[in-house]
Amino acid sequence: MPEEKGLGSKLLGLFVESKDGTPAEGTEAVSADEGGEKSAADIVAELAGQSAPKKGAPAHSMGGPAPVARPAPVMNVAMPPAGTVAPANVDFDAVFKGAGMDVAELDRVKKAEELLKGLPEATPIEIKRQIVEASLKAFGFDVAKIVLAAQNQLKAVDTYVRVNETQTAKSITDAQTQIAQLEDKVITLRADITKKTETLAAVGAAAENRKAQVHRVLEFFQAPAVAAPK
Repeated sequence: MPEEKGLGSKLLGLFVESKDGTPAEGTEAVSADEGGEKSAADIVAELAGQSAPKKGAPAHSMGGPAPVARPAPVMNVAMPPAGTVAPANVDFDAVFKGAGMDVAELDRVKKAEELLKGLPEATPIEIKRQIVEASLKAFGFDVAKIVLAAQNQLKAVDTYVRVNETQTAKSITDAQTQIAQLEDKVITLRADITKKTETLAAVGAAAENRKAQVHRVLEFFQAPAVAAPK
């Protein structure tokens, strides 16, 4: 997002200067009006003008202290090693809206993300924090509400993962039950095959014995006549 990076560079120029008093490398100088030098807050407010939220935009306020995001409990599901699976294409905006978050909450976090992306990676964290907080206030965003919205997003993501874990665990359990039932059926069928094979062998042995008895009778009556004594 070229525009956001440009904005980040301009904002960085308000907080960081080189040794000779000029804006730091990679930043753009912001000039003052003819009437006199502007304060950093004034310049931030001007830069924020194009991105400021429209008046009357819906706002979602939640009272009480900001909740602390807690990690989701891990279900007993065998997972591949981390980093070996490509992330799924999840519509997280839909997930957040389904969790009851409104557009204003989503916009707050997105604006903070855009500002952070627009700042050079080498910028010290404290400088980044000053820039982002000053810019967000100029945009009309309450930092406390942004923190709360971000925490709500974490809770929504954890809940979304837990729901998928529960569904996956149930599907795996159902599949394992079916596999066990099929394995039991295979064992029963194999035993039936063995029994039928043994029965057939016993029938064959009985048949051979009976045939041998019948052959003895036939041999007796078909024996050559004995010559009479002289």
